[in-house]
Amino acid sequence: MSSFVYATDLHGNVESYERLFDLEGDAVVLGGDLLPHVKGTLEFRLEAQQEFCRSFLSKKFASRPCFWIAGNDDWAAALPLLEGKGTPIHGRATPFLDGLSIAGYAFVPVTPFGMKDHDRFDSEDWTPSILPQRCLLSSPAGLESGPLTSVRLRGTIAADLERLAALSDPGRTVYVTHSPPWGTSLDRMYDGTSIGSRAIRAFIDRHRPPLTLHGHIHESPGVDRLGPTVSVNPGDSLTRLRAVRVDLASLSVTPLR
Repeated sequence: MSSFVYATDLHGNVESYERLFDLEGDAVVLGGDLLPHVKGTLEFRLEAQQEFCRSFLSKKFASRPCFWIAGNDDWAAALPLLEGKGTPIHGRATPFLDGLSIAGYAFVPVTPFGMKDHDRFDSEDWTPSILPQRCLLSSPAGLESGPLTSVRLRGTIAADLERLAALSDPGRTVYVTHSPPWGTSLDRMYDGTSIGSRAIRAFIDRHRPPLTLHGHIHESPGVDRLGPTVSVNPGDSLTRLRAVRVDLASLSVTPLR
């Protein structure tokens, strides 16, 4: 039997990373928002993420089997420093444990916040309930502002997921998406409002994978079921590790805190 450990939204917490990578399991899976989200100028925030990738995370990812995606608080311009470290799975499907595949998707429905490298419109007819005041995109040249239309032109989560489904058998694939599915116990803010992705919910309902792993919404840790699919959000590990161990034979989920 194979098992793995999963955590998300570590936001650069070194202690959480150290504890996570010391846990028993055949692999480590990470669900995004990997890098520090620090105060300071925009340029300093990007430089801090690049330095964290260079000095810490690249070494940690090389220490044991690790499958990962980024999240909406991770600048895209920092991620090339992790090239060849662990197995990045955003937009890809790759062999996993027990003859399964694992595939990932980092993008989330457009948030009110400025960072837009990993924001997308949920579907063609979807609009954000709160419009962002600014849109910031990163590239090797640095950071630049752009209009929300530039995000729309990058496509939708719904279309991206259908392309992802074609890369493996969804019934034999573990999907890691930074956003949780809409209308579940995994996507609720403190006031009960659901802010997950309707496109991800529709994808799960249609393709019925055995297991999906999520993050993004810090205040909604738990396990939910959508038909035959077990869906998990362990909550954030920003201040302390909140991870789960998943046994693939039984799809049982054990909190590790």
